[in-house]
Amino acid sequence: MASSSAPRVSKYDVFLSFRGEDTRKTIVSHLYAALDSRGIVTFKDDQRLEIGDHISDELRRALGSSSFAVVVLSENYATSRWCLLELQLIMELMKEGRLEVFPIFYGVDPSVVRHQLGSFALEKYQGPEMADKVLRWREALNLIANLSGVVSSHCVDEAIMVGEIARDISRRVTLLHKIDSGNIVGMKAHMEGLNHLLDLESNEVLMVGIWGMGGIGKTSIAKCLYDQLSPKFPAHCFTENIKSVSKDIGHDLKHLQKEMLCNILCDDIRLWSVEAGCQEIKKRLGKQRVFLVLDGVDKVSQVHALAKDKNWFGPGSRIIITTRDMGLLNTCGVEIVYEVKCLDDKDALHMFKQIAFEGGLPPDSFEQLSIRASRLAHGLPSAIQAYALFLRGRTATPDGWEEALSALESSLDENIMEILKISYEGLPKPHQNVFLHVVCLFNGDTLQRITSLLHGPIPQGSLWIRVLAEKSLIKISTNGSVIMHKLVEQMGREIIRDNMSLARKFLRDPMEIRDALAFRDGGEQTECMCLHTCELTCVLSMEASVVGRMHNLKFLKVYKHVDYRESKLQLIPDQQFLPRSLRLFHWDAFPLRALPSGSDPCFLVELNLRHSDLETLWSGTPMLKSLKRLDVTGSKYLKQLPDLSSITSLEELLLEQCTRLEGIPECIGKRSTLKKLKLSYRGGRRSALRFFLRKSTRQQHIGLEFPDAKVKMDALINISIGGDISFEFCSKFRGYAEYVSFNSEQQIPVISTMILQQAPWVISECNRFNSLSIMRFRHKENGESFSFDIFPDFPDLKELKLVNLNIRRIPSGICHLELLEKLDLSGNDFENLPEAMNSLSRLKTLWLRNCFKLEELPKLTQVQTLTLTNCRNLRSLAKLSDTSQDEGRYCLLELCLENCKSVESLSEQLSHFTKLTCLDLSSHDFETLPPSIRDLTSLVTLCLNNCKKLRSVERIPTSLQFLDAHGCDSLEAGCVEHFKDIPNKEVQPRNDYFQETEMQNYVLKNEATRSRQITHALMFLGITLVAVLVILLLRVLK
Repeated sequence: MASSSAPRVSKYDVFLSFRGEDTRKTIVSHLYAALDSRGIVTFKDDQRLEIGDHISDELRRALGSSSFAVVVLSENYATSRWCLLELQLIMELMKEGRLEVFPIFYGVDPSVVRHQLGSFALEKYQGPEMADKVLRWREALNLIANLSGVVSSHCVDEAIMVGEIARDISRRVTLLHKIDSGNIVGMKAHMEGLNHLLDLESNEVLMVGIWGMGGIGKTSIAKCLYDQLSPKFPAHCFTENIKSVSKDIGHDLKHLQKEMLCNILCDDIRLWSVEAGCQEIKKRLGKQRVFLVLDGVDKVSQVHALAKDKNWFGPGSRIIITTRDMGLLNTCGVEIVYEVKCLDDKDALHMFKQIAFEGGLPPDSFEQLSIRASRLAHGLPSAIQAYALFLRGRTATPDGWEEALSALESSLDENIMEILKISYEGLPKPHQNVFLHVVCLFNGDTLQRITSLLHGPIPQGSLWIRVLAEKSLIKISTNGSVIMHKLVEQMGREIIRDNMSLARKFLRDPMEIRDALAFRDGGEQTECMCLHTCELTCVLSMEASVVGRMHNLKFLKVYKHVDYRESKLQLIPDQQFLPRSLRLFHWDAFPLRALPSGSDPCFLVELNLRHSDLETLWSGTPMLKSLKRLDVTGSKYLKQLPDLSSITSLEELLLEQCTRLEGIPECIGKRSTLKKLKLSYRGGRRSALRFFLRKSTRQQHIGLEFPDAKVKMDALINISIGGDISFEFCSKFRGYAEYVSFNSEQQIPVISTMILQQAPWVISECNRFNSLSIMRFRHKENGESFSFDIFPDFPDLKELKLVNLNIRRIPSGICHLELLEKLDLSGNDFENLPEAMNSLSRLKTLWLRNCFKLEELPKLTQVQTLTLTNCRNLRSLAKLSDTSQDEGRYCLLELCLENCKSVESLSEQLSHFTKLTCLDLSSHDFETLPPSIRDLTSLVTLCLNNCKKLRSVERIPTSLQFLDAHGCDSLEAGCVEHFKDIPNKEVQPRNDYFQETEMQNYVLKNEATRSRQITHALMFLGITLVAVLVILLLRVLK
């Protein structure tokens, strides 16, 4: 792997090596003058005596600080020991990659030098003491004879020859000027990543793509890589911004081929066709080790013209292609791709300050403004640079920056706009249409949802969204979410705003929506209307009939912040409201008691009326055969659902927080398409919902039985219910719970309680679920035990959470869950775990918080994250009798032992977890750190909060970067100062370790709700008691 060290500073561009008596007054003097006239700093020793057996220190320093060596090989060159020693040193530096060499064969033939004939025979250097030197000189002569250079006998005129040599050397020296990549934020990490992918030790020809969105720094990365690695290759070329070059010269690929060959071969090559150029590249470079960078490629034809096949280049060659288009790399067979990502907040701020304050630190009054400005770029390097340069030129006062920042926040910088716009303009019209839909409606939504909504008007929507991802305009996350960079989204909105036709098609601006509604018939071209009601500055009235006349309207979205109190949008119901063409109707806090009659949107895919004032959805039976998702979450006045029998495609029904809902229609049971059901139930312990599993011959089924009415169902994939639940698999796996979820998407929602007076019995296949959660909201010590003697057969289960259930024993059957990756058994009463749990090879994360009775752990060598907070009786992490043979086998990376004070031989036990990167020993009683901590050479974070007796933190490992020691009252002053002085170390809290150990939001919210209820109850009880006492006291006084 090539070194990524800082570039060497060169004092001279060119070092001239020559035999003075042959060439000092002829070609060397002319060449020196030609180079000097071009501003090339050249070293020429005019006082050289060329005698002796060693080179002076001055010449060694001059050679070592030069970038380029020009060696003039004349008739008597090899008759000078001085010249041969100089040549030997030059060739050694060349082999080390520290020097480029250009030979001029002046009056001699290269073959004479190669075969050491005539004056190059070295016959005058005889004797045993010269043998080693002569051997090295012959090697140096052979090496330089095989380099590409100039042969004077092939030139007609010496003056012309000198001019051509000077031009060629000038070009090469320009390419050799080093880039100081050490000062470019994040560049070191890029170089390390790419050096690993390039695998320079391999003799295979590799093609590597550098892929990312516009303005993210692909060209800068490629330049630094070329600067670092090209000297190691005898043939190299950097072709910059190919897309612009091709555009400027009319897509003449012959020009690109000619330029590349001329740069590498230093020869003026004429090509009559692209095909001839391909043959010439393969013929000329087929045996050469080439380092080639093709920058800014946007068409497959460009790659095919310059580097179509690996066999065009010699063994060990490396071809780098920078592009925004992953599809192009796939088409060209580029299998190794380095993705360039945006900078994180820390690096973005560093880069901004580096540019805005020219390497200095900002005054205190500019710190927060700098943070605000850097975040405005959302990690895009070109935007950070543009904003930093813009602000650097403003008035150097906080008020001046404040004004400038307001301008930047309101509109996108023109240069950034042009950079980002290139990707959009390169899309075909249908792809541009999909892009603008994502800009207006779908940024952050799932690919599945976007595809279902676009499928009607844009049948190939899913494919085209993936094309947008290939073009670096969006990203598709691992969980299927479509994410568009904020600046790309801003660019898309400005494209819409600047184009009158698009502005009518995509209504988003509140003022433009106001005008369209006021004009009444101006919405014929409107396909999408998206209104953020929090942005309204005054009341806006919307007549239902005006929306109904927008016959091309496909997407209507009215949304607001959840905690935003009053909406300034007023809906006036009059006639038909929803156009037949509508596919999405999303209206947060919908103000009407029911949807207006007469609406029949037969193409409607999603109806989203969260937190609405609806009492019923509609009257009658509208034909909604396309409806897939119905969400009325938080509609607190909704009393009943209408007949849903005509909705034959329903996949998701979301009914959480509907506090007055009286029941679910029986037709729900006939919906074989239903995949997701979410609701909350609060009927009290005596009227708890029965949630049970029944096992048939081949599969298991979920059953939900409410106090009234029964409905059967077969197709549920995801079900989440919170409230009062009586869970039962059989007599040996049953108990009371407050939250149950079977989920194939592994998403646990926020749960609030509701009252269901009437609800059905639901049954569904569940043996293919990969996530099961059964929980109570609070842990009660010695509370009612959940019976857990056997475990259901869930072959696909990857995540299991049995929390606060006071389970007294974990059955060995849990060890049959071969795919299990995450296990949470917090808040239970078992004393140990099954020994066979070590067989769960995929188990990586284990939570055991508040397991007060747990005494020891089995051998868990596979676990990487282990949380044992408040396991106050825990004595053993690993059986010490077995650890000697298991040393080094434990994979544990993160260990939390907060308030686990009973662990015996803590230091010895920790010594067996040699791979630890994060360790939490908060709330312990030791006075000094366990000695074995200093041997944890991978430890990065150490948390010691509330260790009240801790006096010092000494002998910590050098790898440690974060030390959190709040609440250590006995800690001696200054004992962590030595840690602060170490570079890149921080004595401060970290919030990112053990994040997954935090209680889920729905638990916290439920706790908060219950706390408020208890508080109110106590207040009421207190007031009542006071009133009773006052009455009694008055009676006594009377």
